[in-house]
Amino acid sequence: MPKNIAVLFDLDGTLIDSNEIIIESYFHAFKTFRPDLDLSREDVLTFIGPTLEMVFKEYVSEDQIAPMIQTYRAYYVANEGLHHTLYPGVVKGLMDLKNLGVKLSIVTSKFKEAAWRSFTHYQLDAFFDAFVALDDVKHPKPDKEPVEVALKRLGGADYAIMIGDNHGDILSGKNAGIEGAGVAWSIKGKSFLNQVNPDVVFDTMDDIVHYISQKIEV
Repeated sequence: MPKNIAVLFDLDGTLIDSNEIIIESYFHAFKTFRPDLDLSREDVLTFIGPTLEMVFKEYVSEDQIAPMIQTYRAYYVANEGLHHTLYPGVVKGLMDLKNLGVKLSIVTSKFKEAAWRSFTHYQLDAFFDAFVALDDVKHPKPDKEPVEVALKRLGGADYAIMIGDNHGDILSGKNAGIEGAGVAWSIKGKSFLNQVNPDVVFDTMDDIVHYISQKIEV
């Protein structure tokens, strides 16, 4: 009998390449609220992963955080249509995982409303059994809570792994007592992911499927 296996994926930067619209949205928000800052692309790359609140609170006063988030989101929604695409092999990889009998969940640091548009645009909702967004938790990644919520919604698992493109994804899995893995196509690079000692870093979606297939009992 197969094990009860759960694979948890981050969304942006892991399944969907939305990096450029995220970067543009950050530049727009900072130009609006902190035009005095001369941010480089490398600076903005460090913002990818944490929640918007985590990023903005380091640069603006408390009363400006919410308006800055609204400005970011408005720009993102208005311009996202031409700025995202699926990473290679995503649909085939998800289909192969489902054929293995694996339960799948998204665990994102975006609010559901912000993440749902691109998620459903590519019909990824057809593959997933659960979806955990920022509005579902009190403590976002790297805290263990998002992973624990996902596992609860999936009905538990004998084996589970959290896969993403940032430190927070890997650490959230580890903090929840499951494997934390990275994807080598992360815009921040494989060496960045290795700083938090992931259990594994996958080079392709096929590598994920092969890895998970080895966890299934014959």
